[in-house]
Amino acid sequence: MENQPNPPESVIAAQKKEQLKNRVLKSGESFGNYRVVKCMCAGLLAHYYHMQHIRDLHDVTVAIFHHRTDGNDKFLKRLEVLQKTVSSFDHEAIPKIRDCNKIDGRICIFLDPVKGQTLSQYFEAHGVPGKQGVGVKAAVRLIAQLLGALGYAHSQGVDHRDLDSDLVYIQEDGSIRLLGLGVKACLGVDLFESIVSASVSPLVSSKTQGRLNSFDVMSPEYRSGVSEDSRVDVYGVGFVGYWLLTGRKAILSKYEPPTAYVEELSPNWNVFFENSLERAQDKRYQSCKVALLGLKGTEKEPQSEGAGFVQRQIDCIPVPRKIVERGELAARIYRLFIIGLIGLTLTAICASFLNVSYTEEVDYSRTVAELAEASESPSLVLSVKPLVARVEFVGYKQRFFASQGALRLNVQPGDYKLRISAPHHIEQVLRVSIAEGKVATERARVELKPAWTNMTIHTEPGASVSVVDARDHEIELGVADETGTFSLKKGIFAGTYHVIVKKDGYQPKVLENQSIEFGTLSEIDAPLLPLPATVNVRSEPAGASITINDVELGKTPLSLPEVIPNDQYLIFARLDGYRPLGRRVEVKPGAEMLIDFGQLVPLSGALRFRVSVSGESPPEPDEMNEELKVIIDDASFSLGDRALSFVPAGERRIRLEHPLYISQEETIEVEDGQVYDLDFILNPRPGVVQLEIPGNLKAEVRLDGHAASLVDGSIQIPANREVEFELRVRNHLTMLRTFQLSPNETFVWEVQPVAIPGPTEGQSWTVPYFHISFAWVPAGQFEMGSPLPEHARLPNEGPQTKVRFTRGFWAGVYEVTQAQYYEITGRNPSQYKSGARPVESVSWEEAQMFCELLTSFEREAERLPEGYVYRLPSEAEWEYAARAGSTTPFHFGSEADATKGQFRGVYPRDRQDGLRAPAGPGTSTVGRYQANAYGLYDVHGNVREWTLDRYNGRLDGDSLIDPHPRTDGARVVVRGGGWEDSAARVRSAVREEISPNVKSDALGFRVVIAPEL
Repeated sequence: MENQPNPPESVIAAQKKEQLKNRVLKSGESFGNYRVVKCMCAGLLAHYYHMQHIRDLHDVTVAIFHHRTDGNDKFLKRLEVLQKTVSSFDHEAIPKIRDCNKIDGRICIFLDPVKGQTLSQYFEAHGVPGKQGVGVKAAVRLIAQLLGALGYAHSQGVDHRDLDSDLVYIQEDGSIRLLGLGVKACLGVDLFESIVSASVSPLVSSKTQGRLNSFDVMSPEYRSGVSEDSRVDVYGVGFVGYWLLTGRKAILSKYEPPTAYVEELSPNWNVFFENSLERAQDKRYQSCKVALLGLKGTEKEPQSEGAGFVQRQIDCIPVPRKIVERGELAARIYRLFIIGLIGLTLTAICASFLNVSYTEEVDYSRTVAELAEASESPSLVLSVKPLVARVEFVGYKQRFFASQGALRLNVQPGDYKLRISAPHHIEQVLRVSIAEGKVATERARVELKPAWTNMTIHTEPGASVSVVDARDHEIELGVADETGTFSLKKGIFAGTYHVIVKKDGYQPKVLENQSIEFGTLSEIDAPLLPLPATVNVRSEPAGASITINDVELGKTPLSLPEVIPNDQYLIFARLDGYRPLGRRVEVKPGAEMLIDFGQLVPLSGALRFRVSVSGESPPEPDEMNEELKVIIDDASFSLGDRALSFVPAGERRIRLEHPLYISQEETIEVEDGQVYDLDFILNPRPGVVQLEIPGNLKAEVRLDGHAASLVDGSIQIPANREVEFELRVRNHLTMLRTFQLSPNETFVWEVQPVAIPGPTEGQSWTVPYFHISFAWVPAGQFEMGSPLPEHARLPNEGPQTKVRFTRGFWAGVYEVTQAQYYEITGRNPSQYKSGARPVESVSWEEAQMFCELLTSFEREAERLPEGYVYRLPSEAEWEYAARAGSTTPFHFGSEADATKGQFRGVYPRDRQDGLRAPAGPGTSTVGRYQANAYGLYDVHGNVREWTLDRYNGRLDGDSLIDPHPRTDGARVVVRGGGWEDSAARVRSAVREEISPNVKSDALGFRVVIAPEL
């Protein structure tokens, strides 16, 4: 048997509470058209199962929701919406939802098959609960994938909020699959709180460090019941990540940073978890993408493999597609956040520049004052407008700033070229000549002209235009004209701005870093995207089908939140039985509209009836009409009811009912204003057999040999004639009875089922429903092994041992077939496929599991004799049953060839006659060759057969009474030989040894009903 991980702890805990309504389905149990392979996890909101379809065996993952969701149609409808939403996702970690349904009264969803191991099982294999995590590298990859998958889902409007560690599955390649996405939101607050209140899970589970349940990962706001959003998932991933990294659950009341537990861990990990596990959601990481940036910061090398992996998760998270849907206020906040972020950056840069400039100016001014007093050099005084300007000496490195519109410089004689500039002004160049040998003050006046420039923006008519400058000041400029053009002549300084264009009903547009150059006309295109409108439609009565431009969108009352603005919408309301109404409407951007069609006008026709009774004289008309009812669809009317003259137009189902009679149902198409004369024949009502069956036994019914269905424990039968009633109750004998009832007569049958008896000593036995036949093997004794002269004898066939069985047992007439193995286990691993061939390619443990399941079924039916079980035969039991009293090499004699069984060659080997090989390789249909004296087939060849005994190189010798199988040794004894063996190797005494986990296409098994060992 392949190695399977232990079931998740959630499944083990739930299995211990079988008495609860929310029980875990067992392996092999049926669920609709599926059979349970295993329970993957038992969560707070749903149990997840690996199931296979009964017919085509395709795999599927099924989530069966908490029993408190049963009958909640709102929850089912939300799941259907979730299915449509997730079907558009393109992320490998999020399995598609293929169907939403009700099966056996339980709400469930069907997903693409999810394989691998749970995060709890992964932690068990790589960490030590309470002491050690899974390692930094593995933790980074798992945390990054969780944030990446959830960030993708958040961008599409779906969150999780229930990150149970058994809902995360790790694939062989290290990738993850995430179950339960969007489920909590589908439940709604009231239903979710109802499930929590009914849960047996603890709110605090610090003692169970090996897994995380739904209560562990609940964020503080989630646990206290205040408003929560997708930041719940950021907290959840933080909690999971802390557990993966340290091996411990985070306890906020006595929180320890991860560096306290993990040596040489980067301090940035402390920052990451402080921001992930922050109690206040507004102080927590605000999105998965921001959290991924924090995770990336934990890497010591920015170009490391781990940092690259985290960056790939960031790159896979798209921009949220529904930012606009949050309304203009949210859009403005979003815009101001971006602008503010840019503005803070620009402000910081400018502040640095101004600080340096101010310091240089003060230092220089002090130097000038000192020179003015101590030097006789010429000086240059500049008067500048605006008050603050920069002065550069062209060809020199000196740069000075004029303060308060003036600057005094001590200079040497010579010719100078000065460049004077100021923000938002046109630069000027000034030439100054200082004469030699002259101590004087030269004065110059410079007035810079403002650098006004022109700008034109093309957008929507009526849109307002503003800019944000480098100081993060928003400046309102004006409104676009009726053509959508906004022109500004000499109304803005040249420079770089963020341009903001907005209009009611449209998505605001921010054009960042627009360069407005001096001397040119800057033309900017800023088309605005209209915000969708919300259109609400209602009618009386509700339920009218609404079409817009011939596209059906739903039924009234109807809310359409994403209608594209247009002035050409033709809206129709249509309801069966009512006249259609239509309107032409104009939908404006961002508007919220109500279209009320008011009271719809019904269509109707009139019905008149002529009534007769089948096969007998009718009652008096007055008596008949007094009790006769007309049923139209599901509404009931008296025969003279005025409403029959105003029957709503459309297809109508009509029948007549009377306490003793009923008519066939007819369907007519009622047209507006028409009168219909209808002929109806009344037939006697059927009788009713009411079954009272003890316990919870379920019954199948056949009437006159045809299958029929029970409704609330009763079944209808034709009146006034004899009917054969056949009642079948599983694990009980079939019951036959004949009934003849009058119209509408009820007969109560108090059923006393008789259980199918179990096997009786000395008689053959076939297991009901599974069709596994057994022959009785009486008590007795035989010589086990082969005598020394037997041809082809090997040493492990001796010494011959006398074995006596004091009790008889039953042995399988045939080797277990593929059809029988599939019926019990739901699997067929065989290489040579055919339901009537023996099952092969099963390990020793799988064969024993088959026996255990069969024993469980038959014990539940109370058919097993006291002290007996279904199991593999011991080696002694096998040879005793195979010989069936014979002492020759084969049960049929001392010679053999391939006409006697599915094997090869002849025995003895020197024979010249006989068939030496079968027609082809592989197994054959069971029972094809001669049975032995006990009625057992294929004890020589076809497939080797597992026994209970561990292999010992020699037999015991002497005498044994009711020997127990050997339990020592690494290998197991197989008997009987297989299709690929020679005749000499299929003798009754041949013993083969094989590893218990071997699976071979020539290796199967036979079952016995024998004393439990």
